Amino acid sequence: MTPRENLYNYLKDRDYEWFPNSGDKLVFEPEELHDFKARGMINQQEPFDPANYGGEGWFGLKWEYVPQVRGSITVGRIMDDLDEWKEKLVWPDLDAVDWDAIKERNKDYLNTDKMIATTIYTGWFERLISFVEFEDAAVALIDPDYEDTVNELFTRLTDLYIDFATRMHEHFGVEYFLVHDDWGSQRAPLISPETQKEMILPHVKRLVDHIHSMDCFYEQHSCGLIHDTIPNIIESGADSWVGQDCCDKEMLVNKYWKEFKFGVMVPNKPGATPEESVEFVKSYYDKYKGKRVWFSVSRLMPKENGKAVAEFLRSVK
Repeated sequence: MTPRENLYNYLKDRDYEWFPNSGDKLVFEPEELHDFKARGMINQQEPFDPANYGGEGWFGLKWEYVPQVRGSITVGRIMDDLDEWKEKLVWPDLDAVDWDAIKERNKDYLNTDKMIATTIYTGWFERLISFVEFEDAAVALIDPDYEDTVNELFTRLTDLYIDFATRMHEHFGVEYFLVHDDWGSQRAPLISPETQKEMILPHVKRLVDHIHSMDCFYEQHSCGLIHDTIPNIIESGADSWVGQDCCDKEMLVNKYWKEFKFGVMVPNKPGATPEESVEFVKSYYDKYKGKRVWFSVSRLMPKENGKAVAEFLRSVK
């Protein structure tokens, strides 16, 4: 069984051979698709200099890369009032992308037995923030005067994400889509589960349904303490969510594992030997084995440690 087959079977609730983990995936985020470069996330065949991260992404948004957090923030706002979106936003022209050239340039990288994954930057709430900044975006979600505006904009965004996902699948064989939309801070949700369910969930569901129609998979990314939002993520039909350490992952897994698959982050243990890293990962395995969990193993783990961990995970189920 290949890593792709192992992860596919796990996600489809079929028999798989080893404990599913991020090593079963290959992330593909080429520099030609400007949101990847702007957000500081390039994964492709040729090396990319992090000094070139940031700059202009989709919609003409300017992003500043912050090395300390390994991510980017927007510079300014793109419009004064959300009602201006039809006049102010310049939508990405996916027809202008030379998809065949990207595939040719990455043909060796994409020749893999792993499941090819990519990311959609950015979802609905985060994209709203990038347009008008946080305060106005948060108000727009609860202001009845903006309800139609927000839903119309989110519908148009979802159309774009559906188009993007379709092209990534058809041209590069992408089967796993990680969709970013942060709904929480380190202490509490940024928006209520009720508002999220009313204003965002219908659009999430439409994208999830389309990705599933291609026999592909959807992982919802959301940082923050969002315990009360997990039922909405489950209702959307998303295949998984990882989340951050501020969440009580063990509690959530124990509560929802029979109806949902959780990704659990396994951090790097600085200074550990390969054997110590395996014991560290085994402590996570002992906690979650038998439940619908996969491991997202830190890419900061030294190569030899990562190899030993991968061998251990291949030996258990």
